[in-house]
Amino acid sequence: MKRFYIPQIIVAALLSLLPLASNALPFVPVSNPNTKPIHWYYLKVNNSKYVYASPDPEGMADADISVSSTTSNTDEYLWCFVGTASSGYKIYNRASKTYLYAGGFLGDASDPTVDYYEAGSGNNFYIYFKFTPFGSSQVFKNYLCYSNSDGFYTTMGKDSYFTVSEAYYEEDKQPTAPPTINVEMRDEYCTIKASGAGEVHLYINGIDKENPCNIARTDEDQYINIVATAQESGKEMSTTTQDIVIPKLENTEPDPTTITLTPYAYNIAHNELDNNGDEGYRKLFDKSRNTKWCVVNSSGSWQTIWVDFKSEKPFVPDSYTLTPGNDTYSYSNRNPKTWKVYGKAREQDEWTTLSSMPSGDNSVLGTDNKVDYKFSIESKGKSYQYFRFEVIEICGTDRWGGNHTFQMSEFQFQAKQNDIINGDVNGDDRVDVEDVNALINIILKTKTESDYSGNADVNGDNKVDVEDVNAVINIILK
Repeated sequence: MKRFYIPQIIVAALLSLLPLASNALPFVPVSNPNTKPIHWYYLKVNNSKYVYASPDPEGMADADISVSSTTSNTDEYLWCFVGTASSGYKIYNRASKTYLYAGGFLGDASDPTVDYYEAGSGNNFYIYFKFTPFGSSQVFKNYLCYSNSDGFYTTMGKDSYFTVSEAYYEEDKQPTAPPTINVEMRDEYCTIKASGAGEVHLYINGIDKENPCNIARTDEDQYINIVATAQESGKEMSTTTQDIVIPKLENTEPDPTTITLTPYAYNIAHNELDNNGDEGYRKLFDKSRNTKWCVVNSSGSWQTIWVDFKSEKPFVPDSYTLTPGNDTYSYSNRNPKTWKVYGKAREQDEWTTLSSMPSGDNSVLGTDNKVDYKFSIESKGKSYQYFRFEVIEICGTDRWGGNHTFQMSEFQFQAKQNDIINGDVNGDDRVDVEDVNALINIILKTKTESDYSGNADVNGDNKVDVEDVNAVINIILK
């Protein structure tokens, strides 16, 4: 569409042409289009077309004027009148935030050469302005250029009125007092709290969080965007924003005294990832929070998976920790919801349930990255060397691709120092002749291994025989 250009004009209100009392105005003026209350109007030209501001197709800083036979409740059709009876009035568009120029386009609101407009009577008004082409002054009434699919039109020289009708009244609502954000850095975590009048909400990196919110510190700096909103009845919502860095927590790798675990078997349905690769099942036991085991089930529903692992020597587990992955904050549905941990003293034994989570949700493991969550052992006092971690259900589908995806950074056991005593067959926290007697009873089948809380396979050859008796004697004799 070819754009219509007119020469530079200098416009002044000719108040002497039609002096009017302020009560004759067909509109309620404002002194500033950004100060409420504001009456917004539909502007009708030639008694048939509604005026609206359309974006400039040439990408310039102004906006073109167009007209339509019907109106709309969108901001493009809403106008307010800015000024006073003594200085005249300017017409301001709500969508483009620019003033109406005689000559058919909207310019920058800060432009000092904005034209003035004078009211008519009743519900109608005329636009008067002085047009000075090449030094010759002329006075026009209702000079407005506008465009449509057929080209440009102008009201110059016509006696038709402009008509206004109120469309929207924007009340003068004072905003709620801005909320305050308090950040308290602790040893293991950071506490963020928002306070203020009315209803206060706290958003961390765009996610609505509980107020106050605790964010665990990890082995990496965390860059956090905090937004707090406050809303009182009858007032506009106010917002406070703050960006912080949660410094990394030094020495957050698992305690080197925790048990070394070695995986050796797994069962995964519909797995799409290489379990010996960068996110394979071995990463669950590598004592690094910066790696993880990630499994994708793409069959449409989650199916139980498990991984088997063992320790170097038998021990009595006291508790275990699960450490979610490095992006759990964004993918909390990857956390397990229902799981079990099994153990057995010898590889050929039946599994014993050590711990179970029957029906949790992502609040059990939280939504923070790389944070340890400790769980107790149900069958305490027994010694085990072989283990299984079974994931029965996860928290939900993954927002990345909609798959059922599981991930976990670390699995670790903890054992009390006096629990890890090799040769303590009867579980009395010492190695003596009673442990020799216990082994003889097991070998002669007058007792079974389950009658004792310790570990009978002292030398770790997966069988209980006279060699284990010799091993205990050697320990006693040092």
